[in-house]
Amino acid sequence: MKQHTISLPTLLIIIVTLLLLCGCSAIQSNSQYEYAPTADPLNKVVRAQSDALKQNKLLLVVLGAQWCHDSTGLAKRFSSNEMQRILTPHYETVFVDVGMLEDRRNITERFNYPIYYATPTVMIVDPSSSALLNRASMDIWGKADSIPLAQYVDYFSAFANMSEKQKAPMIAWQSTPQEAQYYAEQALRLQEAYDALNPMLLRDINGDTPDGFYKLWKETKAFRTELQETMTKRAALTLEMKGDGSDEAKAAPALRHYHPFSWEANEG
Repeated sequence: MKQHTISLPTLLIIIVTLLLLCGCSAIQSNSQYEYAPTADPLNKVVRAQSDALKQNKLLLVVLGAQWCHDSTGLAKRFSSNEMQRILTPHYETVFVDVGMLEDRRNITERFNYPIYYATPTVMIVDPSSSALLNRASMDIWGKADSIPLAQYVDYFSAFANMSEKQKAPMIAWQSTPQEAQYYAEQALRLQEAYDALNPMLLRDINGDTPDGFYKLWKETKAFRTELQETMTKRAALTLEMKGDGSDEAKAAPALRHYHPFSWEANEG
């Protein structure tokens, strides 16, 4: 049988053509979407908020870490052509590195949010009022790597196209004094858990997992996940009731009392 050979130039043309045909939604590297440590993360966010206000864009704050697959999964999707067409014209985006679960409450509290409960934490902010616009749906981004790109596109497009009337309830939203005190107290407890995990996480990343790390990680994850879900559902219910008053019969999740955790017991 006669064999046919393909010249190198022809082969290169074929490869490039295939890449162009298959790569219309390809994920590209973008250094903007990296969780790089900085000396003053809060100042980085303040500057981004100022830029967003000047450019008439929404502020998009993402708190995450390079060791977290959901954080890096979100960064990859942000770098896609589809998301770039949304983010570039409509959002001033700033990535904040949380390191080994370091305290970033000075950033989250700026937008009336007690603490980051997951990596990544995605905050869409009205820059003029510092109001958090996606308060009622933030909890989904803790599983960012499992969310399909099409859902990213729909989600961020929806906020980009919000009218001032649609933003108004989110801008006016306030927690009750009881909620505010409760969330602040639980945020302090969660940060204490993060502080306990900090050196253990570093050792785990370096391949030297300490005894008790996974137990403490699971305990902390259950705590932070339930806290965020409770906050999200209560905020969503409040915003629905402000909308048309048809949901008054729905019961808000209780502000649960938690017994002492292992990290609190160890402090004694």
